[in-house]
Amino acid sequence: MYVWCKNSAAEVHTNTRMGERESTTLLLDSARRMKVSGQICLRSVEGGFTVTDVSWGTMPAGVMGTYYHVENVIYNDGVPYPDKLSRVTSVEVKNNVTHVIWVMLDVDETAEAGLYRIPVSIKTTAGDFEIFVTLRVYPVTLPAPDEEGTFGHEYFLNTFSYFPKEGRLKDPPCEPFYDLNRYTPAWWDLMAAFARTMKTLRVNCLHVGIMSLLADGGSKKLPEGGWQLRFELMDKYIEHFFAHGAFRFIAISAIIASVNGKTIQCLDEQGDVVWVEIGTPESEAWAEAFYGGLYHHFKEKGWLDMLFMRLQDEPHAKDYWLWARERCRQLMPGVPCGEPIDTHAVGRELADACDQYIPRLEVYDEGADFYTERQKKGDTVWCYSCCLPEEPWWLNKFIDLPHRCSRLIKWACFAQGITGFLHWGFNYWSLPLYGLSPEARFKGDGFIVYPDAERNDLILSLRGIATMDGIQDYELLRMLSAYHPHAAKAFARRVARTFRDYAPDEDAADIARRELLSMLSSYVNA
Repeated sequence: MYVWCKNSAAEVHTNTRMGERESTTLLLDSARRMKVSGQICLRSVEGGFTVTDVSWGTMPAGVMGTYYHVENVIYNDGVPYPDKLSRVTSVEVKNNVTHVIWVMLDVDETAEAGLYRIPVSIKTTAGDFEIFVTLRVYPVTLPAPDEEGTFGHEYFLNTFSYFPKEGRLKDPPCEPFYDLNRYTPAWWDLMAAFARTMKTLRVNCLHVGIMSLLADGGSKKLPEGGWQLRFELMDKYIEHFFAHGAFRFIAISAIIASVNGKTIQCLDEQGDVVWVEIGTPESEAWAEAFYGGLYHHFKEKGWLDMLFMRLQDEPHAKDYWLWARERCRQLMPGVPCGEPIDTHAVGRELADACDQYIPRLEVYDEGADFYTERQKKGDTVWCYSCCLPEEPWWLNKFIDLPHRCSRLIKWACFAQGITGFLHWGFNYWSLPLYGLSPEARFKGDGFIVYPDAERNDLILSLRGIATMDGIQDYELLRMLSAYHPHAAKAFARRVARTFRDYAPDEDAADIARRELLSMLSSYVNA
């Protein structure tokens, strides 16, 4: 049996063999309030075997260890891509196939700085093995995801379409990954699992599909005119996520039809969501009721300083977005409006109207100087990924790219002064172009987590963990920047200068993090 260790950025496939200089010790460098990972690889050439148990030895105070078995995802190309972090307790491994056990240490704020040697015991039908994880904890503490100034991290959530509402037959058919109706106790338990998973991955922006919550909560158009807006269900949903997650922002999702849309979502007398044409008296009345009502409600709840409005999503017909922006300016004073932008021409057209620019990766690259100028004028600049660019020289979040690409995106963000990132698809499992379908073109782009109906939970991916790693790196860079901004920028540019100019070495980010932690420790303890 061959047993060896690799860092978290390494690509380990079923045909990966042990190298000449591989180690059986895993070295992990961590700040406090950080999660660090590594890989233990097993490969037999003398017959298949079963991993029957994995257990940790004595842990230092303030450190908790978990492990996962890495599963491969196979599309029509027949290639097994390692991505899924399974929680099964035993795994059968075929002869001449490399299996990975993913180990993770969660170092909380109470951990003492120092060097620790932690044993991991692995029992198999081909023998028992012991690996040692050497954990170096530095006297540095990361901020919590919801603290002021932290990197913004958002995903679009699909928490409604997979779950019918009892008695409503108009919900669109969708593959039932969970046999749940909305708003049942089990559904709320699953939403808590969403929030906990998001907290693990340092997702601190809660994307809210408000129209489902208004419609399901009893909101409707009144016969005498106007609308009755019921926000109780929305409040319960947001507060439920707050109770189990760590959120700094709330993003209310678009209600104008995306891209070329000239209609806006509205509610009829039955409380159903309908579309009305922008520019009609009804659209004007609805805008006043919706934007005004939402503003006053969020003000009463004390949530205004967390609020972002998303008005359309990838607008191409700017006039409709600008119509909604003007209504928000009048009815939601001071609330920032931001948008994913998929053409630089539209980004320019929204100048002086948009508060939060979110260009797609290649769109930012095309207009970097423009977005830097917008920041100087006081606007916020994030970036986003959604399917494109699909050329392999761009960093992106596809399964068939090295998973470290998800980590390097955040280094490129810091190098370019970008303060947040949106990825569109957290759990869009059914869509064939980018879901779990074998024929998917944008492999894995629609999901960063997998469904776990058996446990009423979610399953993590390597890409999700790599994204979390990148955000942790970003926060270290931001902390160093307070003491030595030129050094922080130099660290970042050494790993990733832009979204298509980055270090090919899979160890680059780990080496830089180790040096970064060492330098930051000297400033913190000076």
